[in-house]
Amino acid sequence: MNAALEAQLRSLYRDCCELTKFIAHAREEIAAIGSQNLTRMKLPRAGQELDAIVKMTEEATNVIMESTEEIMATENADAAVQNQIQDACLRIFEACSFQDITGQRVSKVVQTLATIEERLNGLQKTWGTDMPDMPDMPEIAEPTPTGEAALLNGPALAGEGIDQSAVDALLSGHKVKSA
Repeated sequence: MNAALEAQLRSLYRDCCELTKFIAHAREEIAAIGSQNLTRMKLPRAGQELDAIVKMTEEATNVIMESTEEIMATENADAAVQNQIQDACLRIFEACSFQDITGQRVSKVVQTLATIEERLNGLQKTWGTDMPDMPDMPEIAEPTPTGEAALLNGPALAGEGIDQSAVDALLSGHKVKSA
């Protein structure tokens, strides 16, 4: 065999070995993504939490603006005080514009998360579903909260957690002991 051809074959063989290693590594990484529930749980949950933030800021802003309108409707004060009230209320209305801007920015983040989720799902589909589940990697696993932190889960999304009416029903008729 020709020496030049033999060198090319060796180079091609090395390239194929490197490609095989790269593919194996990529499959391991994609399997690790799946085992971390990133695409099944964490990314969708992050989007839901951000949507809840937008909804809650919108609701709070509406309450603030409605209350401010009520204050502006007050006519019992003298002209100077009425002008002060009007000026303060206008500043409140201007400050409430944060909600629209916040909502727009959070929506962009939600779209980005959805795109990442879509791409990761595409990678998993491309590489096949025959990848074995890999155990959670310690450096990625979230720490388990302890003490009071274990009791605090933050606000629940709509349809999750305990309904306030259930809490009220549970507590009704029971006397709360003071400390």
